[in-house]
Amino acid sequence: MTYKKFMEQVKEQILGYLPEEFANADVTIQEINKINDQKYYAVCIKRPKDRMAPNIYLEGYYQSMTDGRSMESILIAIAQTHQECVEKSESFLPFNIEDYQSVKSRLYIMILNKNSNQDYLKDIVCRDVDETDITSVVRVLCTDTLDEKMASFSVKTNMLEMWGISADEVYEQALENTERNFKPDMRNMKEIFSSEYMENLSEEDENGFGESFYEDTLNYKKEEKGKELLPHEMYVLTNTAKIDGATVILYSNLLQEIGEATQSRFFILPSSIHEIILIKDSGEMNAEELRRVVMEINRTQVAPEDVLSDEVYSYDYTKQKLAMATDSGQHEKVSE
Repeated sequence: MTYKKFMEQVKEQILGYLPEEFANADVTIQEINKINDQKYYAVCIKRPKDRMAPNIYLEGYYQSMTDGRSMESILIAIAQTHQECVEKSESFLPFNIEDYQSVKSRLYIMILNKNSNQDYLKDIVCRDVDETDITSVVRVLCTDTLDEKMASFSVKTNMLEMWGISADEVYEQALENTERNFKPDMRNMKEIFSSEYMENLSEEDENGFGESFYEDTLNYKKEEKGKELLPHEMYVLTNTAKIDGATVILYSNLLQEIGEATQSRFFILPSSIHEIILIKDSGEMNAEELRRVVMEINRTQVAPEDVLSDEVYSYDYTKQKLAMATDSGQHEKVSE
């Protein structure tokens, strides 16, 4: 059975596996645009009285069918998942989405590649980062945790009219929240992957990775230099949550402070949407060679939805300038 035929059968038969109260529900198959233009299909079951309805993604169910699972078993499972989502929906949003004051403190920023997200960004509140191929997107945090269990959604342009507020105001509030709630964290990559370092991590250090290079470097006395960025060494810059950590590239004066504290110009490798890597620009490193490294890692080690860019950036603290170190116009966009 083809995936298209499978989705048609789900649409036609799913109401027969739901409670009677869903007898008049509208069943649709939705094409969902996700980050990096990843497209997924979901079934949506919405009653006339429902303001919101869950999307149940179908790829996994189709795969289980190709592995031999019966259609009836799959429909039962989809119905159960739908009911669980409906039951949780009231507690899923612990705020009033129509009230900006209720949402305000939950706004935050994540960054994406603007070339690889053209469909996704069409009706999303975002702002391009000057002289780069990335854009910053405003999102709403739905949960009260800042970890792998956090859930969120992007702010759409039609929400601005509902809230009676401008895109600039929403963006500035989101950036302020992000800097306050997602503190920066910087580590030497050797330290992160050192088996001795990992073995010696105390329980207290596990969330913050112990005493950070970032804190140690910026907490220097004015008359002294901070720690130096060593040539050929890689430094991972992210946030303490290790989620959407590449957004630290937008933090007020952060890159400038690192440059001044270390007296270093540096390349920025977009490791993923969750982190960036800094390498000192000592004149010995070639940006195009670094770009090839980034491309290889993106294609072999980073999930498609987590890829940020194939390009390399640079920061010059003497000019207070973030720029492209490679020319995106001469290359293909980030791979699918």
